[in-house]
Amino acid sequence: MLLLAAFVLLQFLLPLRTTIQIGADEGFELAKATLCLKGYKLYTEVWNDQPPLHTFLITQILKHLSPSILGPRLVTSHFTAVLLTAIFFICLRISGLLVAALTSALLIASPGFLELSSSCMLEIPALAPAVAAMCLLLTSNRTKWPIAQILSGILFGLALGIKFINAILLPLAILVIWVQYRAGAAPARNIARALLVIAASVTVSFVAADFLIDGGSYLRHFQQSWSSHFAATKSFEYGSPNDHPFDWSVPLKNWDTTIPAILGISFSLQQIRKTPMIVLPLAWLALSLIIFGSHKPWWPYYYIHNAIPLCWCAAIGVGAVCQWIRLHGNLASYLLVGVFGICAAAWMGARVYLQVTSIRNSPQTYSSLVLQQIERLKPFAKLIYTEEPIYSFHAGIPMPPQLAVVPLKRLWSGDMTNARIGAEMAQAKPEIILLRSSTTDTPFNDLIAAEYRPVYEDGKHRLYARKSVAKQAGY
Repeated sequence: MLLLAAFVLLQFLLPLRTTIQIGADEGFELAKATLCLKGYKLYTEVWNDQPPLHTFLITQILKHLSPSILGPRLVTSHFTAVLLTAIFFICLRISGLLVAALTSALLIASPGFLELSSSCMLEIPALAPAVAAMCLLLTSNRTKWPIAQILSGILFGLALGIKFINAILLPLAILVIWVQYRAGAAPARNIARALLVIAASVTVSFVAADFLIDGGSYLRHFQQSWSSHFAATKSFEYGSPNDHPFDWSVPLKNWDTTIPAILGISFSLQQIRKTPMIVLPLAWLALSLIIFGSHKPWWPYYYIHNAIPLCWCAAIGVGAVCQWIRLHGNLASYLLVGVFGICAAAWMGARVYLQVTSIRNSPQTYSSLVLQQIERLKPFAKLIYTEEPIYSFHAGIPMPPQLAVVPLKRLWSGDMTNARIGAEMAQAKPEIILLRSSTTDTPFNDLIAAEYRPVYEDGKHRLYARKSVAKQAGY
C-alpha cells in the first residue's frame, strides 16, 4: 500500500489533465478514439495494426465518463497499479517481502516508467493483465477445479486483445506450471491438462472480446497487423527498421539497477536447486533481452519489458548482499555498500525528478495558441490533418481516417507512401491542416498552394485553412 501510495503521489505531481502530449504514441491512440467517437470503424475505415480492446475502452471512457484527456490517462494509471501489485505478489511468493518491495520501488524509478505510466499508450495496459495472469498462477492454491488457470487464460486473452507483444510472456507461464507440477511430482498428464485449460481460456476470451467489441473485425483484418510488424521493408523513404536497434546504453545509464542485478543473477543461479521457482526472473530477463535486444525496430518504451525482470534480479542481489553483510560484514563492506546505496538512491531520485520536471514543463492545452486558433475554425471544419495526431483529439476534430495512424512501420511496409498520402489528402480535402514549422516539403504542397490559406504561425506550427473556411472564420 505504501508503494502504491508513492506511485499515486507521483501521478498527482503530473499535469495529466492539461499536458498536450506525454508519451510518443499518445497521438495515434487518441486520434483513433476521436474517429471512433465520430462513428468511423476500425480496420475497414481507420487503419489500425493493433487489436481493438484498448481503443474500445478509452472510447467508452471518453463517451461516458470524461471527455478530457484525463480519463484515458487514468486508465493507464489504473493498469499500472495492477502491474505493480501483480509484480509485488509474484516476487513476494518467490523471493520474500524485502525483494518484493525493492522490485516495485526500483521499477517505479526505472527509466521512462513515469512517462509510460501516465500516457494513453498500449504498453502498460497490455502488460498489466499478462503479469496479473502469471501472478494468479503463482499465488493461487491448487484446487480440484482449475479456476486459477481459467482466470489466468482469460487475463492473457485480454492482454492479447490490447497488444500481441505480450505473447512473449506465455512461455514464462508454461515454465511456471512446469516447475509447480514437477515440484509436486505430478504426472505429465496434469501438466498437459493445465496447459490445455490455459490455451483454451486464452483463445475463447480473445475471440469473445473481439466479437463483442467489433463483430470480429480484427480477426478479419489481421493482415494489417501482420504486414505492419512482419512484412519486409519495401520503402526506404523514411529509413528502415535497422536504423532503430536496441539501445544498450539504457541498461548502462540504469547502472543503479544493472550492477546489483548481476549479483542477483549469480545468487539465483546458486539457489535454483533449493528454490526451483527462482529460475523465473532469470528466464524472464533472458527472454526479454533476446527478443528486444535483437528485434528491430526497438522503441524506448519497450524497455519496460526488460526493466521488470532486471529490477527483480537487482532486488535479489540487494537482498543477498544485505544478508551476507549481516553475517560476515566488516567496516569496509559497510562503507562500500553505504556509498553505493547513497549514490544509487541519488541517481534514481534525480531520474524521477527529471521525468516529473520534463512532463510538467511540456506544452499545456491552456497555453497553446495554435489550439485557440483551431477553436475559431472548428465550427466550419469536419476534418483536420496534422503531423501530430494528438491535436486532432484536443481539437475534437477527426483526421482523414486513412491518415490518422501513419507510424514509420506502415511507411516501411509500403502500405502508406508519399504518393498515397497526397492522393488521400486530395480526396479528403480537410478543412484544416496543421504542420510543424520545420516542415518544408509535403506530398500535398500543390494542394495547399491551390486551396488553402495560412492563418497562423509560431515557432512550432503553421496552421492552414481552406480558403472558404478561413473566410467564414473571419481571417
